[in-house]
Amino acid sequence: MLVNFNVAGDLSGLLLAYMDQSQIDLPTLRQKLGRYHANSRMPFKDWWEALEVLRDECGKPYIGLEVGGCIQPAHCGVLGYLSLSCEFLGEALMRFERYQRLLYEGNQAITKSSGGVITFYWPYDYGYSTRESDETLISSMTTYVRMLVGYEKLSPLKVGFVHKKPDNLEPYQTILGCDIEFDSPTSYVKFPEEMLRLPIVKADPALRCLLDQQADALLDVLPESDIFEQQLYKYLLRVMQDGKPTIDEVAKYMGLSPRTLHRRLQEREIHFKPLLVRTREQLAKQYLKEKRLTLSEIALLLGYSEQSAFTRAFKQWTGMTPLGFQISH
Repeated sequence: MLVNFNVAGDLSGLLLAYMDQSQIDLPTLRQKLGRYHANSRMPFKDWWEALEVLRDECGKPYIGLEVGGCIQPAHCGVLGYLSLSCEFLGEALMRFERYQRLLYEGNQAITKSSGGVITFYWPYDYGYSTRESDETLISSMTTYVRMLVGYEKLSPLKVGFVHKKPDNLEPYQTILGCDIEFDSPTSYVKFPEEMLRLPIVKADPALRCLLDQQADALLDVLPESDIFEQQLYKYLLRVMQDGKPTIDEVAKYMGLSPRTLHRRLQEREIHFKPLLVRTREQLAKQYLKEKRLTLSEIALLLGYSEQSAFTRAFKQWTGMTPLGFQISH
């Protein structure tokens, strides 16, 4: 059941930001939300209840639409970082699909492409969420896409909600700006495929900090690198974050055949697998020292599908568990 799952603690910041923007006091709710932080998890029950309190306090059945309109990268944890480090919107949306469970557990988005339209939809494998939560999700995604590409008037082609058609449709048209289906079998949002090629333009200080950490860690792997090697590192990071850290994927990003990339690495006496291991180790140590990311987030950033696989690898590299290393540093 969905009630047994959690959302990221970062999302408490989204609710607090909405309360600040709307000048809503509610000390009890603020105190409850203040217990959650970036590395914590908020039970769905608390998330739903907080949205319901805001709905009742504001007298707005569509409160989720307005809450979603306040979304910022800081409210999305590592997913926000990953989206801002992409070059194009399509890549950012792919990252959203892969890493969504860090932000929102349970029912996971599935992507399908047909007829020039890309659709994100959420099958209800673990049961239904609330109207307020679903509307926050769709509104947040729409707002975030606009933010990434720097175009506030950009809208989806169509969105769908499982709840019944409300009496007042004006907030939906104003905030989402598109055709809307109610009583839908699933929640969904549709975008034209051409949008996927739009460049990411949003800058963020927190992202800059994380990128600087990556650069410092990579200097320990190849301290003297030419342009080719700098490009190699750039795309090695990218394929790790895509969860596909292979030489074939790096070659694809670099516009080379795997054979050509292998030959160019041989010319420099670089072996891909040892390079991948050294890069992962250096980045892992950097992330652990910084103590801003959870172990599961670090594992995914390094291209591991499970935290346990990362823990085993780290112990092979250092003789210590990631937690043990973090405590000692």
